[in-house]
Amino acid sequence: MGFEPLLPWVMVAVGIVGLGLGASWLVDGASRLALRLGVSPMVVGLVVVGFGTSMPEFAVSVRAAVVGSGGLSLGNAVGSNIMNLLLVLGVAAALKPIHVVGGERVLRRDLVFGVVPALLIMAMAWNGFIGRSTAVILLAIFSAFIVLALRQAQAEQTGTTVVKGGPWRHLGLTAVGIVVLVIGSELMVRGGIELATRFGVSNAVIGLTLVAFGTSLPELATSVAAALKGESEISIGNVLGSNIFNLGLVVGTAFSIRPAAVPSFVIRQDIPILILATFIVGKIVVRDGRISRAEGAVMLVLVTAYVAFVVIRGG
Repeated sequence: MGFEPLLPWVMVAVGIVGLGLGASWLVDGASRLALRLGVSPMVVGLVVVGFGTSMPEFAVSVRAAVVGSGGLSLGNAVGSNIMNLLLVLGVAAALKPIHVVGGERVLRRDLVFGVVPALLIMAMAWNGFIGRSTAVILLAIFSAFIVLALRQAQAEQTGTTVVKGGPWRHLGLTAVGIVVLVIGSELMVRGGIELATRFGVSNAVIGLTLVAFGTSLPELATSVAAALKGESEISIGNVLGSNIFNLGLVVGTAFSIRPAAVPSFVIRQDIPILILATFIVGKIVVRDGRISRAEGAVMLVLVTAYVAFVVIRGG
């Protein structure tokens, strides 16, 4: 047995490492630049960190769209959002209960911006095709979210923050992070498509499971670290912000570049599951402002059941 049968697995593994490292460097460089400019930590968590941890999904989905794999592109974004809500927050809460003090209005806003794009995709792509008009509307929704978030940032601006290292170091770290992300996404897409072909499953299933898990690792690492440090707002904001980026910016950009057919089961089954997961998490947090260890454990059971459902369903 030669090395060739293992090559797709190696490509996916190296791609995951590249995505994780690239996102980490991008978040570190970009967040320090933002703090230097006086942007508040809460907004850094929502916009800068949310954007940075969504870069793996962005890189993978756009690359998949360019090579004509619409199923992988959409499956990655939808699967990653489900992983973020149930796996990422579930693990973080199981390690240490998550508390959200205040910010209910912002939380509700972000939940709405996480659900509206999903409803739009269901309504406009029920027949299994995402056209450029749908993609443009998704980008418009995302732009509206960014405008509101930046207005909040301006209102909360309290002056610059002293951070270690010079601006050129942070810019360099951001640039290196982007390059590593691009390389990692290329390996992930190539390896994922090869595995899908080898095992006779669709690219969408690979995107909903293996690739979604890999591209959710930055969110997992960020949210767990934030929860352990008692920065619950960053943990919640990172997940909700990342989910808005995934459906608005990622899917919008990917399908505006190349409109494509996508498996109807993603539209009719997985996106409704994503909407339900969003409502469940929103209900838990809004109800008493916390996610307990028991609730985190239930979320982990739910995401395990979802992955099992996707694998058994195939497609």
